[in-house]
Amino acid sequence: MLTHLTLINFALADHLALDIPPGFNVLTGETGAGKSLLLDALSACLGERTDSNLVRFGTDKADVTATFSYEENSPEAMWITQRELNDNSGEIHLRRVIFATGRSKAWINGRPTSLTELKELGRIIVQLYSQHSQQQLLEPPYPRQWLDRYSDFHLQANTVRQAYQTWQKNIRLHTEALNAQASKLQRIQTLELQLEEIEEVAQYNYLEIEQEFDRLSHHESIMQDCSQSLNILDEDEQNITQELANILRKLESHASRSEQLNEIYSALLNAQSEINDATLSLRQFIDRQSFDPERMEQLNHELAIFHRLARKYRLQPEEIASQGESWQNELLQLQQLEDPESLSAQVDQSYMAFVDAAETLDRMRQEAAMPLAKQLTEQVKTLALPEAYFEFKFERLSEATAEGLSSIQLLFTANKGIPPQPLAKVASGGELSRIALVMQVMNAEKTEAEMIVFDEIDVGISGGTAEIVGRLLSGLAKHVQVLCITHQAQVAAQSDHHLLVQKQQTDPASSCIFALSEEKRIYELARMTGGIEINSTTLEHAKQLRELKFHAK
Repeated sequence: MLTHLTLINFALADHLALDIPPGFNVLTGETGAGKSLLLDALSACLGERTDSNLVRFGTDKADVTATFSYEENSPEAMWITQRELNDNSGEIHLRRVIFATGRSKAWINGRPTSLTELKELGRIIVQLYSQHSQQQLLEPPYPRQWLDRYSDFHLQANTVRQAYQTWQKNIRLHTEALNAQASKLQRIQTLELQLEEIEEVAQYNYLEIEQEFDRLSHHESIMQDCSQSLNILDEDEQNITQELANILRKLESHASRSEQLNEIYSALLNAQSEINDATLSLRQFIDRQSFDPERMEQLNHELAIFHRLARKYRLQPEEIASQGESWQNELLQLQQLEDPESLSAQVDQSYMAFVDAAETLDRMRQEAAMPLAKQLTEQVKTLALPEAYFEFKFERLSEATAEGLSSIQLLFTANKGIPPQPLAKVASGGELSRIALVMQVMNAEKTEAEMIVFDEIDVGISGGTAEIVGRLLSGLAKHVQVLCITHQAQVAAQSDHHLLVQKQQTDPASSCIFALSEEKRIYELARMTGGIEINSTTLEHAKQLRELKFHAK
């Protein structure tokens, strides 16, 4: 549930802090006062797209923070716990900073986050319905989506989609196997010949062979240089080992007299040990070396094969072994490739699994459709459509899809004796807005979100119909927090809390939002019903609207 919203340099808001109580909240104000301010700020915190126009004129950035409370084990609690974003405060703080350059940054509970994560969390905690939502009713998938959402068929629908994807995947594999069958044997034969050709050298390491050949090629100069080095180190009359020993004897007697001399003495002592070890290793290396002309000839032969194969297959010599492994893997895959007949059986099995799941879902949808259409009919009738009637029409598809075996249409008529037709063909704009409103309220009853926002969805209705809409939203607010932006006094009168947005002609202009007391609510309702002139008649009418709220309770 949204508990607090803070706007700093956001659009017309200079610095605005607002507490949002539970229950049914309405936001009203004159046209142009900035009623969209609250909705835009909330949308920014929920990860929706923003631009630099939302930054207050003359400032370099806008800063918006929305605070939500939540219950343990709620979907949002599980979401932030899984991502280690839980700060154990029992609250979720969503912050968005929008820069005048158009860039933005976002945080969840003080930790930087991506807009993708922000939007994902936003969809869990808030459901938003706008005045344009009625256009969704005209989109072909909407009746099926609404039926599934209200009847909680998500798991079954997902099972059907997965079964369809498996079936389509098996069709592709079968097709690929048929296409590959013709060239499979030829490719296997080619790979076997290539592997046979590189078999002689594939087991060797080219770099090691090259290094050994290079060493044998320079054997004479290596031995000459090593012998000279050994003489200088340990065998000449004035060799390095003896000279270093003399130096150490001289410094040893003075090492205790100077800390710096002691460090030098220790360093030379370590060097003596390293030189002795290196001298021993060099002597052993010389003793082990021998020139083997047969081995050199063998290495030369192997290198020649490497270079010939590298030219043939356009590789580096050291890549031949890894290329051989690649060919071997490809050969194994081709040898293990299932034949088209076995894959054809898999296609049939996966198709039957899809059809079985789709038939089950189809029956469930048809069983749920009649009572749902009846419930929708009864709800819409109360909105000045006494002869409204709905039914779902199922038609078998010529080709199955991932969504099932049937197309689903929502049929409607507003007139007695007239058969129902597809909603898009027969519903007027006013009828669509009322139908959309009822469907959204019914959806909201099923949502796991703890807050629902309605943005002027009551456009196109008035009078008694608006009062009924207000009662619908008031009833919904018993289960979730509701925020409704409205121009209808009958809707606003049914709310638990009334927020008023006003524009102030400061320099630059700014908007403020106030929570109204009961007395001030009467004046605002009077303004909404009576216009600029507020007199005793409009005030009395406003009081009567509020009394209807308490009588309804």
